[in-house]
Amino acid sequence: MISSILSDAWRIFRERFGVIAAVVVVIWLPCELLSSYLDAFVFGPDDFRKSFKFAQLLDNFIGIIATAGVTFIAISARSGPDATFGSAIGAGFGAWGRMWWTRFLSGIALLFAFLLLIIPGVYLLTRLCFVESIVVAERISGSRAMRRSLEITKDRFWPTFRLGLVILLLLIVPAGAVILPTILIPALDHWLVDAASQLACDVIGAFTTVALLCGYQNYSNEPGTA
Repeated sequence: MISSILSDAWRIFRERFGVIAAVVVVIWLPCELLSSYLDAFVFGPDDFRKSFKFAQLLDNFIGIIATAGVTFIAISARSGPDATFGSAIGAGFGAWGRMWWTRFLSGIALLFAFLLLIIPGVYLLTRLCFVESIVVAERISGSRAMRRSLEITKDRFWPTFRLGLVILLLLIVPAGAVILPTILIPALDHWLVDAASQLACDVIGAFTTVALLCGYQNYSNEPGTA
């Protein structure tokens, strides 16, 4: 099952890379420029906490537009007709309220789960991994999207956990190839280079969004398994 999900996701990502990259770049370019500028001239190189919090703020309020747009592209690629740049951007902005509310509620639930212990947090994170795909595909939000993700992952924790782990491992190599030179080569230590490398990682990371959409649709079309 994992191999079929990933192969389908890779096909969509490869065939629709142009529009996927365009959506990600348009949404994330100003964010990465601002974030890298603040890291270099405001926060300082050692203030990881402020840098991380600001990056999370950008993702939670602006990055979700790109996530919704890429999800819409993947849905269109599977069911047709293919999404255009304009329709994908429109879908991203149109889903903003649902995406923000769902991420807010699921974030609170995950915070309490991780406060209990790491294992409950990882368990809930795995069970809720499809909420944002559901927000765009089913046009529901908040607790309804969370319940829907819990429903389709019922008796599927380990397959879902393995899917997430494989996706993470697949992203580490290309992301590392982009980021490591900026760390190891002093001449590349510039805030514009940092912004460019982070933007490249955003484009690479869009594969996760496509893969989760494919996983959600695969689970939705099959009966639960133990």
